[in-house]
Amino acid sequence: MRNMTLPDIAAAVEGKLYITGQEYNKAYAGEYAGMLKKEAESVVIDSRRVKKDGIFVAIKGERNDGHEFIDNVLEAGALGVICSKLPENSEKETRGALILVDDTLLALKKLAAYYRKQIDAKIVGIVGSVGKTSTKELVASVLSQNYKTCYTEGNLNNEIGVPLTLFRITAEHEMAVVEMGISDFGEMDRLGTMVKPDAVVMTNIGPCHLEKLGDLDGVLKAKSEVLNHIKPGGLLILNTDDEKLRSLQDRVSDSLKIAGYGSNGDVSYENVRNLGVEGSRFCMKVKKGFLGLDETIKDTHVNMQGTHMVMNSLAACIAGLYFGMDMEKIAKGIEAAKPVKGRCCPNRTDRYLVVDDSYNANPKSMMAAIDLMDETEGRKVLILGDMFELGENEKQLHREVGEYAAGRNVDLLVCVGELSQNMYEGFMSVKGTQAADGKESKALYYKTREELFENIDSLGLTDGDVILVKASHGMGFAEVVEKLIEKGMKFRFVKGREFMRVDDIMKLLSQTHWACNRSRETVEKSIENSLCFGIIDEDGKQVGFGRTVTDYATMFYVSDVVVDKDLQKHGLGRRFVEFIKSAPELEYLWGFLGTTKAKGFYEKCGFEKKDDFFMAMPKTEVKGIFKVK
Repeated sequence: MRNMTLPDIAAAVEGKLYITGQEYNKAYAGEYAGMLKKEAESVVIDSRRVKKDGIFVAIKGERNDGHEFIDNVLEAGALGVICSKLPENSEKETRGALILVDDTLLALKKLAAYYRKQIDAKIVGIVGSVGKTSTKELVASVLSQNYKTCYTEGNLNNEIGVPLTLFRITAEHEMAVVEMGISDFGEMDRLGTMVKPDAVVMTNIGPCHLEKLGDLDGVLKAKSEVLNHIKPGGLLILNTDDEKLRSLQDRVSDSLKIAGYGSNGDVSYENVRNLGVEGSRFCMKVKKGFLGLDETIKDTHVNMQGTHMVMNSLAACIAGLYFGMDMEKIAKGIEAAKPVKGRCCPNRTDRYLVVDDSYNANPKSMMAAIDLMDETEGRKVLILGDMFELGENEKQLHREVGEYAAGRNVDLLVCVGELSQNMYEGFMSVKGTQAADGKESKALYYKTREELFENIDSLGLTDGDVILVKASHGMGFAEVVEKLIEKGMKFRFVKGREFMRVDDIMKLLSQTHWACNRSRETVEKSIENSLCFGIIDEDGKQVGFGRTVTDYATMFYVSDVVVDKDLQKHGLGRRFVEFIKSAPELEYLWGFLGTTKAKGFYEKCGFEKKDDFFMAMPKTEVKGIFKVK
């Protein structure tokens, strides 16, 4: 992290630097020259995430006080700790460097503002009442097609999350996308002081946090504090379908550029086709003259559900155009964006589509998810569980969800949980076994998730099904999603104890020199026919083997093992050898790529030569990577 030495950090946070218990002065420069010149590698507030030469900021939270972990992080190799009180016996040499401040949370923000000045990456801020997280994902996905991009993880968008996002931006990043959320006046001003964005997307103004902001005009005023912090010459991207945001167009400083998106914006939409759980297809239309461009229309697919994602995609399009991208890459980035796991996230297996909406549930969101399924092609299966914290009417509310599902085109409803018995009964009272389109429809009920797992093979799931999985978080339905994905995979790639889809393998393979510019079809074919992978059927019979891939680095990437650089020239690194010999879950691994140049190395490690290009059959129970169901 550039210009992030201990003296730099202490000056930025206006703190006092202590080394082995003594306040720092220039007399220490010789004795501790190495430590004082070293630049921090990271800044964290979670002691479990401290890395060697990182900075730990000791924040006092509701449950834990970071000051209790100072010893641990210094012993783990931290370069220093920012704290509001010195530990006992801090004069011990093992204590390392401490930076004493009055308020560590304020110090975190001051340090983030200082670090922002050291960052060369361009930053796009995401602001608005709703839709920030999905817009952030879309903008980041688009920019990632052209630039090394860092972006906010999850929804860490407040006065703690924003600094942590900034600290994750490294010298290799060219772009960053930072979500900025507030609930009161003054917060956006503080976030803007840290972020200093080059461009800002404002999604909408809605009735959020009115207990502090009063009304929509108050919300607009609070969000608009960000305008004072956009870099001169920067871009404000506005949803011009939002009446409140349109009003900003005449109030923005002349030093800023403005771009609008929406039905009549600089980038607009036409021919929107709702595909249900598989998102929407639409055309992006760039107005003639915008950023000096000709009028352009580009057919696009967004995988995130709801037609409102079309608007968020337009914002991402403007960001991409502003930073010099073409429409082909922008459309590719929009299609590559995925919903957040657990929130209506589609998972396509070799057999069917599993829609993971397991993060949470209430009656309104249940009904909305059922409507989304109703707009989706394919046989529709709903696996629904209990909704918690509904009060005294919980049984009736569950029954109403079942009755609602009965009025939609549902082929199979599976209800799980004690409260969901009411959902089952509500469905059966209306529907019986008659589907909306005249086909047979049925409902099943299981009291527990374990009962569902015992009967999962008898649900009658078929190729082409679309399966919605939804319940309150406490039901643990994320495990239901994983079970269904596993059942739906024709090929199962073993990585540790996890199952990986072809898309996951494709992503890992894309990091190798061989695969980086290959099409999905080429890579998929090569996976099935390469030296690095064996394919066997359920009886153990070999059904696939070839000589397509000659880059042994592929094996290291897909097995998630770091190559021992000192042994690369000798073929497989020792760590990989140890890995496959000690991992009983890799019972299907039966071969891997090698060369005759590594003959001595392989023999020394207990492997046998098979032919000039393939070293296989280690003297273990290891047999193959893929298993065909």
